[in-house]
Amino acid sequence: MAAIETGDVAALKTNQVAALSTAGVAALTTDQIGAITTASVAALKTGQIQALTTDQIIALSSNQVNALSTGSIAALSSDQVAAIETGDIAALTTKQLASIQTAQIASITTDQVIALTSTQVQSLGTATIAALSTDQVAAIETGDVAALKTNQVAALSTAGVAALTTDQIGVITTASVAALKTGQIQALTTDQIIALSSNQVAVLATASISVLSTDQVAAIETSDIGALKTNQIVALSTASITALTTDQISALTTTQKMSLTSSQIGALSTDQIASLGSLSTPIVLDLNGDGIKTLSASSGVKFDLFADGSKVQTGWVSSGDGLLVLDRNHDGEINNGSELFGSSTTLADGQKAQNGYQALAEMDTNHDGVINQTDAGFADLKVWVDANSDGITETGELKSLASLNIAQISLQTATGTSVDNGNLVGLTSSYQTTDGTTHAAADVWFATNKASGAAVAAVVPAAPSVASTAAAVASAPPVPVPAQAVSVNAASADASSPTLTTAVSPAAAPADLRSRVSSLAQVMGSFSATNPASELVPAQGATAGGVPASNTAVTSAVASSMADVLKQFDANGNKLASAGVAAVPSIKLANLPGMADALNNGILTTGVK
Repeated sequence: MAAIETGDVAALKTNQVAALSTAGVAALTTDQIGAITTASVAALKTGQIQALTTDQIIALSSNQVNALSTGSIAALSSDQVAAIETGDIAALTTKQLASIQTAQIASITTDQVIALTSTQVQSLGTATIAALSTDQVAAIETGDVAALKTNQVAALSTAGVAALTTDQIGVITTASVAALKTGQIQALTTDQIIALSSNQVAVLATASISVLSTDQVAAIETSDIGALKTNQIVALSTASITALTTDQISALTTTQKMSLTSSQIGALSTDQIASLGSLSTPIVLDLNGDGIKTLSASSGVKFDLFADGSKVQTGWVSSGDGLLVLDRNHDGEINNGSELFGSSTTLADGQKAQNGYQALAEMDTNHDGVINQTDAGFADLKVWVDANSDGITETGELKSLASLNIAQISLQTATGTSVDNGNLVGLTSSYQTTDGTTHAAADVWFATNKASGAAVAAVVPAAPSVASTAAAVASAPPVPVPAQAVSVNAASADASSPTLTTAVSPAAAPADLRSRVSSLAQVMGSFSATNPASELVPAQGATAGGVPASNTAVTSAVASSMADVLKQFDANGNKLASAGVAAVPSIKLANLPGMADALNNGILTTGVK
């Protein structure tokens, strides 16, 4: 056989080549092998194929390899498979690749794996994928990994999953990530967890989430934490919850925080609770014996809970319970969260308290674990009963401890496990009344819209005579005008004429107008006999009565416009069905004293969202 010239070998007919003995086939030189036609190669029997030496396999051209039957491919030995050149590997059809047996897989070199095209990789059967070694898996190019079908990814062995590089992890489709089995998830390294994108994390099955180890959970990037759905959050084991870092806790959205289960809440450490971010904690006392009750953040209460000068829409205490407070500036009002006992309280060392009981503990001057009359400052403590739930301290709402018969407040706490109207009862404790009865108290983390909440602009008075009016305006929530939007022309640059014109044009009515009518009434209340308009507008040509005619006009115009708004509601604050949109005339308002920019600071300019 070896004596047959290559030209003569090339001239052999298909049936002649097929008639060669296995010994005759094995005797062919590499040049003779290269001369065999593709049609003759395709006609080779499995016995003849198995007789080929590795050198003969190497001598096959890409076209000849491409001509091998699926039966011939399946008959190749491990050594023969390993001998196929990388250029020839790329010539294999998807049918040929699909015919590769699992026993042959181990002999495929990493260079051959690299040589596979994405289409070829997609053609590999799940049994073939499952049989890939860790080196073979790691050798799959990222473009080919991205081309893997869902069932192929699901077929990877746990060792194969662990062998994936971080670049390979990053290109797995979300559909394939969602299809990963729990065993595969558990096989992921922390580096692989870090490599997951937010979109990939968001599609992890709840079963996958539930089996994550504490190390894996701690490895989830903060940017990916925010991508978790609420059902994924719920699926986290309590061990996983305890593994969350404070940065991860801070990255949780308000919706995610509110989805935490009682057992998960109970697993949170004090540091983790302090990292909840958009939640802020004051101490709440149960005054009516029905337990700690709260209002949801959607109830419309706005208060400067974080003591940063900005009012936020926040969860709030129910009207039947009270907030433990300390009027630190002695102005008779609770201005912001720093006068509550909670995470907005500044401690003696200048740091913010982690919770209300840490803040209250600084008043335990004799260090006996309770706050009572033996502690300095006990008499200064008060309870704010916000009876109308408006977030504003009004006459009669600040109660002394003595008036409520409160004898002492315990500093001993236990981790709470309940959520009330979206507010987390983080720490539970108690207080005693003078009759010896023990009542419930708790450090409650109010849910807020801090991330999107805007400051309610404050009006700063220039003189004591306007303090009461300015305070009323500053503390009032924005007052929108129904079915109207406020647009303000630029204020005059002429200092001698510090005026602006407010033009009202039709627009959609804000949904929460009714809840803000009370605030509008408070502003109207400032126009009274004790607070005449002359105190709000600089005197310019006063009349004999001491009130400038221009000021009287301003007062009348403002009061008239406010009255038009109020006429759209009945005595209970319900909008009248027949109420139309009254045209409100342009009102020329003088800048308030001490108000640098009426456009940016006036309460009426902040009412329309």
